[in-house]
Amino acid sequence: MSTRIGLDFRRVPDVELLHRGIVHIRLLCRVQFQTLTDNLLVRSAIVDTGAPLCLIPSDLWEQVRTQQFEATRIGGLMMQKDRAIPGRVGILSMTLLDPQSRQYRLTVRAFLAQTTDVPLILGFQDCLEKATVHLSYPRYEAWLEFD
Repeated sequence: MSTRIGLDFRRVPDVELLHRGIVHIRLLCRVQFQTLTDNLLVRSAIVDTGAPLCLIPSDLWEQVRTQQFEATRIGGLMMQKDRAIPGRVGILSMTLLDPQSRQYRLTVRAFLAQTTDVPLILGFQDCLEKATVHLSYPRYEAWLEFD
């Protein structure tokens, strides 16, 4: 039996191109993390099919149990060294949440950023690669389906 995790859309106007009617459309998923003190943190994550790994900001991953590996940098499309974000590769667990109270638990390899200036991102490795992504913006519906 599969698990369906509903996603939400967020429209964010592009301030520089507002006069052209340009908006950024984000696909979001609610994600829950269990802290080292057994509290629960719930955040919205961007579902990014172009991200090789999940990206976790420091204010989040520092509060949860992680297994950390080598230090590295991540730079996105441009990969400019002077703009690359320092961090570590690590492993952590999280639970994807659905508006209808469905849940799906994952343990993922992720990039643990050393800054809070990055969004929480769900990427392919150990996360989106396990799901079928269903998306229809005209119908305003989207979900991840895990077998």
